[in-house]
Amino acid sequence: MSTDSRIHITGWGAVSPAGWGSAFLFDAIKEGVPLPCSASHRGESAPKCCTRKVPAPTPAPDWMKHNRIRRTTAAARHAVGAAMEAMGAERLAAAQAGQWKAGVVFCTTNGCVQFSRRFFAEALKDPALASPILFPETVYNAPASHIAALAGSPELNCTLVGDSSQFLRGMDLGAQWLEDGEVDAVLVVAAEELDWLTDEALLFFDRDGATAEGAAAVVMEKVHRDTANGQKGVALLGITDAWTYGTDLSLANAAIGMQAEMQSLLTEDFSNVLLCSGLGAAPRADAAEHAAWKGWKGKKMRLRPVLGEAYGCIAGWQTVAACESIARGDSTQVAISAVGLSEQAVGAVLGKAA
Repeated sequence: MSTDSRIHITGWGAVSPAGWGSAFLFDAIKEGVPLPCSASHRGESAPKCCTRKVPAPTPAPDWMKHNRIRRTTAAARHAVGAAMEAMGAERLAAAQAGQWKAGVVFCTTNGCVQFSRRFFAEALKDPALASPILFPETVYNAPASHIAALAGSPELNCTLVGDSSQFLRGMDLGAQWLEDGEVDAVLVVAAEELDWLTDEALLFFDRDGATAEGAAAVVMEKVHRDTANGQKGVALLGITDAWTYGTDLSLANAAIGMQAEMQSLLTEDFSNVLLCSGLGAAPRADAAEHAAWKGWKGKKMRLRPVLGEAYGCIAGWQTVAACESIARGDSTQVAISAVGLSEQAVGAVLGKAA
């Protein structure tokens, strides 16, 4: 990051089982009570699953009437909903008028799995009759395409597919675009939707786990240090490297490496810092993250026990919760710990803009 500038998160949004809006998300997490869970059962021979669905928005927002949204899956609608909240009406109008140059980074693990499953089932049954209406949503970049279409943005647009820590890597890519002067702002979005495929897949990691759906979004912009004082938003103080685990690095050591690097990014005494962890993912992943942070004496916040497992959306929700905590004055600095289920450990530190 340039020494004469810094990056702020100037808007954020969320769609979750707690409701449509980042305030609903944060209030549910602060209350700390697991949200109601519904039983999902594919058939007599299939295992029972616990799921947390996003409630219908009331009233339905105007953007749901847009032609691009009429045949989209839940993941795309969640992504657009979070993005619209993060952008706000004024910046959306500026983007549509070509006066705000914003790129889009979409992050996911499963993507639009409902249409994908239906399309491939039809293709296996009779390829000649597989519905072309379903096919566009089988492409991972579909939600990012819908966001850009509604915003009227021809700017940089890409999708990153990874585990539950991928949202932080998306923010790192967004920061690079800003540093390179490619765009004025970057919208980083993550989204997932419920389906029996992902509901039952979770049981391989956690027999008592509950799947969840929704989306998270942040707007990142570069602010000159001379004019940063008084700027709205939350300062991005740093993002760690991606500590990828596998043959050469264990999950436990990846989590420890991320934790040590992230502590070096803190500018306040740890006793004043809120740790927003990903604990509650699954027994195997939890063991490594729990061991890495066992000596932490500061404040703690956990999302998964309240909201459930939403795969690629989790680190996005952690980031939105961190922004809400700082904006409400509950914290001045938040450490976000994301130990992914299958790929990497990544951390980020956010602080009060000054």
